[in-house]
Amino acid sequence: MGKRVGDMIDKAENGGCCGDLPPLLPGAPTASCCGPVQSTANAIPQHGDARGRDFRVAGLDCAEEVAILGRVLGPEIGGPDHLAFDVINGRMTILESARPISDDRVAEVVAATGMRARRWNPETASADYNAHLLRQTRFAGASTVFWAAGIAYHLVETGWGGLPTLFAGHGGTPMPLFEVICFGLAVMFGAWLVAPKAWSAARRLSPDMNLLMMVAVAGAIALGEIFEAATVAFLFALSLALESWSVGRARDAVSALLDLAPPLARVLSEEGEETEHRAASVPVGSRFLVRAGDRIPLDGDVIEGSGAVDQAPITGESALQLKEPGDPVYAGTINGDGTLIVRSTRQAGDTVLARIIRMVSDAHARRAPVEQW
Repeated sequence: MGKRVGDMIDKAENGGCCGDLPPLLPGAPTASCCGPVQSTANAIPQHGDARGRDFRVAGLDCAEEVAILGRVLGPEIGGPDHLAFDVINGRMTILESARPISDDRVAEVVAATGMRARRWNPETASADYNAHLLRQTRFAGASTVFWAAGIAYHLVETGWGGLPTLFAGHGGTPMPLFEVICFGLAVMFGAWLVAPKAWSAARRLSPDMNLLMMVAVAGAIALGEIFEAATVAFLFALSLALESWSVGRARDAVSALLDLAPPLARVLSEEGEETEHRAASVPVGSRFLVRAGDRIPLDGDVIEGSGAVDQAPITGESALQLKEPGDPVYAGTINGDGTLIVRSTRQAGDTVLARIIRMVSDAHARRAPVEQW
């Protein structure tokens, strides 16, 4: 276990492949960035990593939407390389290297794909995500209710023995009007959020899973198989809602990770005076003080003192690790006892914790070979 944890930290420190990252917090995804992956876009997990204009995109939940936005916005700004995405937070950035484009034009182009874009506001980002998830959940829930109501009515009318007739053209007898209405409403609610994306893909002659789903639904209806159409629409709407929910859990877990590192550090001057500074502004090589019970704000090496440090937030190991002069310590870990004086070796945005967060975020903007297939 110790060797595996050490390897993971070494790779995070060196910016290399992280392997399969264990869940760092309850609800965090297990991410893998090894193997041949195709990056669909740049990834910007934190503010400030790429300069430009940030937009909150409602409906940006996976690499499929990243690819769509790259295709529709790329020609407007000089290519998809001028875009960067943070899928976990539903954030899109138009880099400064892009051709000039107004916010209204961005919103218009994104709206044509069935998604919605507005300028990023950290204060409303969480509320925007919750509103998007609630909207998806309501449509998926309505589709589920009507789909289940149609099946329930059929079972009441025919009993369990008549269930197979749902899959066989209703046994050659006309489907009752109530069933038709229920399954029709299941189709409508299930496809409501997908239809704009499918229409956009059809206009661009760029087929995707949304267009495929709508073709399947339309084909089933044309063949008179309303139950099959309702089932496809219901399952697809449910999958989209679950996808948004899982991304939300990952977002909450990453937010909790960000809270592990304290925002302030007790920096020691050359004369030994202690002053508090924002960890993000502390330069490499500075000395800072870590008292018993404090979280360590930055990566560094112990130069004075000794203490048992809880590294579980980073490594998952429950046993305290004795730290003495010359030993490394990591941001986000907890000094259990003793007082440490540490010399910082990395800035706040380049710590092991920050790199792990970037790896987890970047995994959501990448597509594995099996997913591409």
